[in-house]
Amino acid sequence: MADKFKDVGQMAYGEAAGQLRTGDILLGSGNYVVSELIKRFSDSMFSHVAVIVRWRERPLIMESVEDDGVRLVPLTHYLDNYENRRAPYNGKLYIARHRGLAGSESEDARVGAIVDRGLDLLNRKYDNEEIARIVSRIGLGLGRHEDNDAYICSEFVEECFARADIYFQKDERGFIYPRHVAEDARVDALFRLL
Repeated sequence: MADKFKDVGQMAYGEAAGQLRTGDILLGSGNYVVSELIKRFSDSMFSHVAVIVRWRERPLIMESVEDDGVRLVPLTHYLDNYENRRAPYNGKLYIARHRGLAGSESEDARVGAIVDRGLDLLNRKYDNEEIARIVSRIGLGLGRHEDNDAYICSEFVEECFARADIYFQKDERGFIYPRHVAEDARVDALFRLL
C-alpha cells in the first residue's frame, strides 16, 4: 500500500545520489493544480511517477510530463530548477525500488530493457486525452483506456517496466495511475528525497 511511504525516512540529495540505481522509481506528490486533481481522482498521495537512470554517477529522470511529453532531465532539475522556474518542485519526492530489479541474476538485462524502451519513447507526446478519459471515468463513469502513441507518466513507466516483464495492476477500465506503481507489493519505499 502507499501507506509504506507515510513514515519512510528522509535523505538529502547529496547522500541519496550515491544510493540511487538505474530502474529506481521516483514518485511525486505535487501541490500544483493538476497534481491535486490527479491525487484526488486517483485517491492517492501520488500525482507523478518516473524512472531513474544513472549516467556517469549522475541521476537522471526519464518521465512523461504535460508540456514536454517523454523526456530525460537531471534529478537536480526537481530540486532547484523545476520546469525552468528557478525553484524546486512544489511537493514531496519519494524514491522506491522494485524487488525484481534488486539483486536478481537477470537484473542487468531487465534494467537495460527498461532504459532501452524509455529511450525509444523519448520525445513522444504527453497524453492529454488520456487525462480527459480518466476524469470522465471517475466523474461520470464513462470511458476506457485506449492504447496510442502518447503517454501520461504512469503509462510511460508501465510501458518501460513491461519490457522487463514487470507488470503493474491497472483499474477495471485499463487505466494506470502513479498509485498502482506505488502500491505494488513488490515496490519498496526507500526514502523521501529532500
